Amino acid sequence: MEQYQQLATPLRGVSAKHMQKFYLAITVLNMLYVADLFLIPENRNLKGTKYFIGKLGKVQRQASLHITRMMWSAPMDTIDACTDLLHFHLLIEKLTH
Repeated sequence: MEQYQQLATPLRGVSAKHMQKFYLAITVLNMLYVADLFLIPENRNLKGTKYFIGKLGKVQRQASLHITRMMWSAPMDTIDACTDLLHFHLLIEKLTH
């Protein structure tokens, strides 16, 4: 996330549109490389699945904050709407479907 943050600097950084595409094309696919081993989208109430979805959701929140350059106290629904990203648990279901 630190390298991702450096790409999104306000003065000389990459535009938000390209950062969003970069996040979806590279970061999400790398995070979910072995998702079929520990994520079970049909049963999100399992302790391990819920834990990993929460941890990876925090990474998405950091990336969304860097894309939009919003403050950390902004609501996640607003940030996801501005970045045109799904909630992380829905993104997992979409990619594992």
